Amino acid sequence: MKKLYTLLFVALTSVGFAQVPVLTAVVDGPCPGGYPKICEIYANGTVDFTQFSLQNQTNANTTWTVPALDLTSFGTKTNQFIYIILTGGNTAIATAEFPNITAANSVENGVVNLNGDDRLRIINTATSVVIDQFGVSDVDGTGAAWEWLDTYAKRNNGTSPNGTFVIGDWTIAPINTLDTAGTCLTPAGPQLQTIVNIGSYSPSLGVNQNTISGLNVYPNPVTNGTFNITTDANAERTVSVFDVLGKQVIKITTSNAAINVANLNAGVYIVKVTEEGKTATRKLVIR
Repeated sequence: MKKLYTLLFVALTSVGFAQVPVLTAVVDGPCPGGYPKICEIYANGTVDFTQFSLQNQTNANTTWTVPALDLTSFGTKTNQFIYIILTGGNTAIATAEFPNITAANSVENGVVNLNGDDRLRIINTATSVVIDQFGVSDVDGTGAAWEWLDTYAKRNNGTSPNGTFVIGDWTIAPINTLDTAGTCLTPAGPQLQTIVNIGSYSPSLGVNQNTISGLNVYPNPVTNGTFNITTDANAERTVSVFDVLGKQVIKITTSNAAINVANLNAGVYIVKVTEEGKTATRKLVIR
């Protein structure tokens, strides 16, 4: 048993502190056919991509893709972004909408043939240890706090992978945010880069765009059946509460600070707040 604990400790510390790839953005595009579908990965430090692979898990499936996409073609990168783009000649669409993407730092592959209810993860190819993940394993994301249908999700600055999905590490724009965006549309909308701003993740703390300024959720834990939400704007907002399985249990649009959760059982929940086109999530404990 002691040996087992030692091996587990070594595995966890190698994931937490080694120079590893980090999932930093996923995009479900608005162009005809649902393009561009993109996964952004950041090489935090010097990363040998021959050691890593990318897998998906779609819809209500509970198995991850086999074989996974081997990332060997990216070689070794230092503090750089790489991009996986859906197959079918979509590099041209992706580079038109996102100038940061080039043929040299991207590859087309069907592993990102995804929509808002699907999951992605990076694994160590040799050991299958999960390095980083977006989305809850074995859970169809439809209606979940992390759903990303026709929108995008970005990792928050100053957060790093820990071998699982931590929703609080991500900013997830409201679903359908990108429906009228994109120079690919007729009439043309704004270039997707002006909205999503890929290539902006920093492993150190900084100001994250598209987050809600001054968001405060309190008291937390909740002991009297009510919690409050305040922000710098204190504008009308949509508040959704999800249980640990991703099921939405409350959804209201209100300008009031107080949110009644007296009908919910004690436990851990995720609160998703959308205000003035910006979204943030917080963990909430109810006792």
